[in-house]
Amino acid sequence: MNEDNKKQLFQEPIRLMRSKLVPKLPGSVRKQVESEVERLEDIFLDARSPRFAIVGRRGSGKSTFINSIFQAPVAEIGSVKAQTGEGQWLAYKNEDKDADMEILDTRGLGEGSAPAEASTEIDALEEVKSSMKDKCPDAFLFLIKAKEVDSRINEDIAQLMELKNFVQKHHNYLPPVIGIVTQVDELDPVYNAEPPYKKKKLKNIDEAVEHLSTKLTNKMTDVAGVLPVCSYMVFEDEEIVYDRRWNTEEVVHFLLEHLPGSTWMQWAKITQAKEIQRKIALTVGKSASAVCGGLGAQPIPIADLPVITGIQISMITSIAYISGRELNRKSIAEFIGAMGVNIGAAYAFRQVARSLSKVAFPGAGHLISGTVASIATWSLCKAAISYFIDKESSQEARAIFEKETHRLKEE
Repeated sequence: MNEDNKKQLFQEPIRLMRSKLVPKLPGSVRKQVESEVERLEDIFLDARSPRFAIVGRRGSGKSTFINSIFQAPVAEIGSVKAQTGEGQWLAYKNEDKDADMEILDTRGLGEGSAPAEASTEIDALEEVKSSMKDKCPDAFLFLIKAKEVDSRINEDIAQLMELKNFVQKHHNYLPPVIGIVTQVDELDPVYNAEPPYKKKKLKNIDEAVEHLSTKLTNKMTDVAGVLPVCSYMVFEDEEIVYDRRWNTEEVVHFLLEHLPGSTWMQWAKITQAKEIQRKIALTVGKSASAVCGGLGAQPIPIADLPVITGIQISMITSIAYISGRELNRKSIAEFIGAMGVNIGAAYAFRQVARSLSKVAFPGAGHLISGTVASIATWSLCKAAISYFIDKESSQEARAIFEKETHRLKEE
C-alpha cells in the first residue's frame, strides 16, 4: 500500500468527523470529542519524521548513537558525513522498516580545523544556525563522551544556549535539551566493559551524569534530563554480530516523552521497541474509544456508523503500521474477520440497545449505544496490539477481544 492510500485510510473518517458530526454534538460532549479528534489528527494526519539537532564535538558518538536507535547500520549507509562543510538535514532511513528520522548534520563544535568542503559560514556555530533557519528541530540532543564531561564543557553549553535562543527567535518554539552521556563503557574500571555493569562502574556513570546535569541546569531551566548510554554495536552484512548496548531502551522511551505526537508513528517504526509501540497504540485506542463513545451516544442518523467504523479501521491500521508489519487492506480485513466483527450485526446491536433502553429506561438509550461503541473500539485496540505488535495468533487475539469486551461490560 503506497503512502497516499495509507493516509487516506486515516484521513477520511477524521475529516468527516470534523466537518459533519462534531458540529452537531452538544457543547459538553463536543469539547471532549474535539480534544480527542485533535490528538488523532496530530498522530495520523500530521505524521512526519522526528527531527533532532545533535550538538557535540566530533567523536562524541553521533553515528553510533543513530545506529543503536535503528538497530541497523543506517548512519554509515544512509549518508556521507565525512568532510561536511555546510550543515544539512539528512534523513537516516531503515529501508526494511520504511521509517526515517531527520538529523541535523553539522560541523562539529570545537573542531580543530576547517572542513574540506566549502562552507558559507565562518565557524561551526554559525553553520548550525544557518541550517536551522528553514527547519525546526523537535529536540536538541547534547552528546558528550563520558570521559569528557568536564572538558571544555562551559564553552559547549554556551554554544548550545545560543542555538536554543536562535531557534526560539526564528521558530517561536523552544526545543527541549536532552543530555546524552555516551561511551560510558570506557569509564573505569575498564575491564568491566560488558553490561550489566557492576557497582563501581555504575557509580562512575552516575557521577558523569550528575556532573553534566549540574552544568546544564545551572545555565538552563528547561533541561529535560540527562541519560547515560553505551551504543556500541558491530554489523556484518547489515546484521548485528556483536551488541554491547546499554540503557538504549530507556533513552528511546525518554525521547518519546519529549517528541510531538505527529512523530510517534515513525518513532515506533524506527525503534521497533515493543513497549513504545504498545504505548502509542494504547494512546490511539483511548482517543478512538472516546470519540466513538461520544458519537455513538448522540441521536445522529445512520451516517454516524460508517464514521465510527472508519475510526476503528484507522485505529487498527495505525497499530499494524507502527508494528512494522506489511500494511495492506487484506491483512486488516483478515484481522477484523478473525475478531468475528460484523458491521451489520454491530449496527443492529446498537439499534436494539437503543430500543430496549427507551422502553425500560427512557432517555438512556443513547448512553447505552455510546458505551457499546466505546467498548467495541477499546476491545479491538487491545486485540490489534496482541495480533500485530505481540505477534500472537488470530485465535489468541480474538480471545483477548472477547475477554476485554466482557470485562468492560461487567464494569
